[in-house]
Amino acid sequence: MMDKYNLLTALLMGSVSLSHASLEPMTDDALDEMVGQAYIEMNSFDDTDGHQISRITFGQTVKIQANADELTLGNGGINGVGSADIGASDFSLGYVDITNQEIVPFVGTNPYIEWATDTNNNIVGFRMGFEEAQGIIQMDLSRFSGNINMRGTQTYLHNGFGTGTSVSNRGTHLGTNSTDCNSGLDCMSLASLQSLSIANPDGSGTAANDFFMSFQTLASKNWRLAGGSDQSATQGFFMNLPTDNTFSPSGTPGYTTEFIDRGVGRWHE
Repeated sequence: MMDKYNLLTALLMGSVSLSHASLEPMTDDALDEMVGQAYIEMNSFDDTDGHQISRITFGQTVKIQANADELTLGNGGINGVGSADIGASDFSLGYVDITNQEIVPFVGTNPYIEWATDTNNNIVGFRMGFEEAQGIIQMDLSRFSGNINMRGTQTYLHNGFGTGTSVSNRGTHLGTNSTDCNSGLDCMSLASLQSLSIANPDGSGTAANDFFMSFQTLASKNWRLAGGSDQSATQGFFMNLPTDNTFSPSGTPGYTTEFIDRGVGRWHE
């Protein structure tokens, strides 16, 4: 029978013999066959504005159902108080399916952050978004800066009914005519958009590629889209909302956002 001293010696000898093992280099062909995905990916590139873009992408899928009483971005500063770039109340991502009593989350894949620097290494822009996104977003919009892309229809921001030429930021109305905003015909108040379905605007029911929010200090800044083209964003906060909603002057309905009535309403309306 092996006593404790012989056992210890055997273990030590085994450790010594294992210490002689060594790693062997892999050939290029063997490396090509390896497949994997990094949790965090970092890269940089030059954009069409002559700025260097640094990007961090997180390799994960985010599912969220969340509500916020208010979303105000860019209030004050050069715009003045009460003239926010984006102003909304009752903001929510995802909704509650009251028929099946379950949460239907907003889903984002591969979230990322980017920042743009000029030749003096000054930050001139910042962007955050998802490489793919799909789900319901709801908010009572009072002002909006950005794009609301709808299925089969080009839309434009306006500052009211009958105001003429469209605007690129702090709009209060949305229409299909760039030169006019006709009440009840081709234009509506942003307050009528109780919900937006973030998805591919082609109506395929697949996730959207270019859901993002950005901030830029320049008069305009180009941000690269998934297809390789650029989206120009105006100074301040900017939001790009690709949807598969069809345009209707009557707006879009709201969804349930709460399982229980807390006295503030369970429906977005």
